[in-house]
Amino acid sequence: MPRLVLRSSLVIASLALVAAFVGAQSPTPSALDRLTARTVIDLVEHHHMARPNINDETAKKWGENFIKDLDPQKCYFVKSDVAEFRKHFLELDDEIKKGDLTFCKMVFDRFLTRSDERWAQIQEILKSKQDFNVDEKWYNDADTIDFPADAKEAGERWRLRLKAELLESKLNKVDDAEAVAKLVVRYHDRNRFVHQMDSGEMLEIYLSSLTRTFDPHSSYMGAKNFEDLLQQSLHLKIDGIGATLQTEDGVAIVREIVPGMAADKDGRLQPEDKIVGIQNPDGTETSLVEKKINDVVRYIRGKRGTKVRLIVIPAGEKERKVYELTRDKVELKDQHAKGQIIEAKAADSNGKPYKVGVINMPSFYGDTEALQRGDENAVSATKDCAALLKGFEKDHVKAVVVDLRGDGGGLLTEAISMSGLFIDRGPVVQVKDRSGVRHLDDRMDGAVWDGPLVVLIDRSSASASEIFAGVIRDYGRGLIIGDVSTFGKGTVQSVVEINDQLNRLDAFRLGEKELPNLGALKLTIQQFYRVNGESTQVRGVAPHIHIPSLHDQDDFGEGKMDNALKFDKVDALPHDQYNRVPSDLVDQLAARSAERRKVNPKFQKQDVVIKKAIERRNRHWIPLKQDKFIAEFDIDEDARKLAEEKKALAKKKKYAEHAAWESDFYNDEIMAIVADYLTLGRKALAGEPVRVGAN
Repeated sequence: MPRLVLRSSLVIASLALVAAFVGAQSPTPSALDRLTARTVIDLVEHHHMARPNINDETAKKWGENFIKDLDPQKCYFVKSDVAEFRKHFLELDDEIKKGDLTFCKMVFDRFLTRSDERWAQIQEILKSKQDFNVDEKWYNDADTIDFPADAKEAGERWRLRLKAELLESKLNKVDDAEAVAKLVVRYHDRNRFVHQMDSGEMLEIYLSSLTRTFDPHSSYMGAKNFEDLLQQSLHLKIDGIGATLQTEDGVAIVREIVPGMAADKDGRLQPEDKIVGIQNPDGTETSLVEKKINDVVRYIRGKRGTKVRLIVIPAGEKERKVYELTRDKVELKDQHAKGQIIEAKAADSNGKPYKVGVINMPSFYGDTEALQRGDENAVSATKDCAALLKGFEKDHVKAVVVDLRGDGGGLLTEAISMSGLFIDRGPVVQVKDRSGVRHLDDRMDGAVWDGPLVVLIDRSSASASEIFAGVIRDYGRGLIIGDVSTFGKGTVQSVVEINDQLNRLDAFRLGEKELPNLGALKLTIQQFYRVNGESTQVRGVAPHIHIPSLHDQDDFGEGKMDNALKFDKVDALPHDQYNRVPSDLVDQLAARSAERRKVNPKFQKQDVVIKKAIERRNRHWIPLKQDKFIAEFDIDEDARKLAEEKKALAKKKKYAEHAAWESDFYNDEIMAIVADYLTLGRKALAGEPVRVGAN
């Protein structure tokens, strides 16, 4: 069954950081890869909302996308490589319809070759002592530069890039030798990563480069990433031991132990331990050294109730030990909605603080199939949020804050049901596809929380987050605070499993065997619109009160993405208007906030940092002379000390603690606004909703 997913996709940005290894050819596409490619093309042409025709024009964009996805900073390929690739662009549309992946392999082979060359250059550069008193510049905006003419120019580009990274380490008080060692490990790991990619992962980049010629959020997911999307991002549960890992210099290191899960209950495995292998039932060993971290994780995961024997080198020791653990269900509870009650105090509240309930929403997660079965234990963001709200009510909180900062979206169904917790019956979102426009409503009577509400947004709040924030704004239900706007993603994707398409046709069966998992296509099939008729596409949702942040200046968002759909409108719908945020009240709250920020040294410091960021972005380069670099990126000493204290404290703990709310100058200002809202807005908060837009 297709799943409707609303999530910001900074697309293959993670692949933008790949580097090099030692000479080897790319994997050879298999018959299944070619079959998958043909199926993806058919699905895109027949089911994408734009009904695209994959032709020569598409092929040119596709080829450019593929090069950019492999080398976004233009520091691996040289001009002659790109010129050679472009000669083949007009053949790509014809080749892919036959399942021909020759171009994909040719380009990836060249990328591995160039990666090896750059890795060798990186090592030589890092052996040399850098002169930080020379007045040099690093042009870090790839859109303003061309590919290097030759290997020499590429090496010079890398020298400047590495110099900038070493200066950043100096800024963070890292010893020079340690900084160089960390860079060697970093680029060696990236080096290893690309050479460990299999044909399915190579195909994932190639086909996603094609789908993004039509919109930024359509993509092909291989079997592994499709499984991760379902189990980790949406269902928030897997079978395993309950430990999160990271890789360093080819070795898997335990980063965190998940509370209450198998590894925690056993007690032996600890953060900073190295997992170097698996002991097999027959006594032989499978080394996990220099394997991709995702493959290491898959060796350790397995069906609940089964055993895994980990070969571990405990932190600070040299002797290997074997820990036998029984796999079990792992619930990623830290990725669930979290609640916390804090106190907010207004200047004119006679010294009495207000209880405020904060809900931190990392995503709009949910197990749709379990929910449809009526499973009481089904994972659901709405269920978790409703439980937190009921707890807040028992604790007599005066206001609720829903924090959507960093929430990239999730399920459309969860965005609708979550909105229903705060409004009475009514339309939540309008959806347009090839058949026209329809609206999806909250059909449950009443609200779980009808008291004062504040919603926090930032530039990373996307998709399902924007539907929720849009409902709260359009209904006048609560106060929106944060960055200048949300991300601006106004499209809906359906996740279509490749096997579902192929297994319906006996012609695609391989003998008597069922096909292995061939992954899924995330395909844009709809656009969504707010109740007021406006799309969130590109423009996002604006706050009532804008608190400037450095995040505001980040050069990303839907409008910055290639081939983003345009903003448009449909007709508005009749709906309730709660009038909880009248314009005169918003003006008062904004004025008070501006006055506080004006005299707050932390906000004053932030204003300087923001100004420098804007200047740097506009000129497209970074100074590499040490005194100029430090002046440009000077870090608040108090902030540095606080970060170091948090890092030191985290190392002493078995679990990483992620609170729903942390006090800092920005969050403290938010709470001051909440307190003002409760005092200045008493009259507005007591009003009854009225119907608007009715015929």
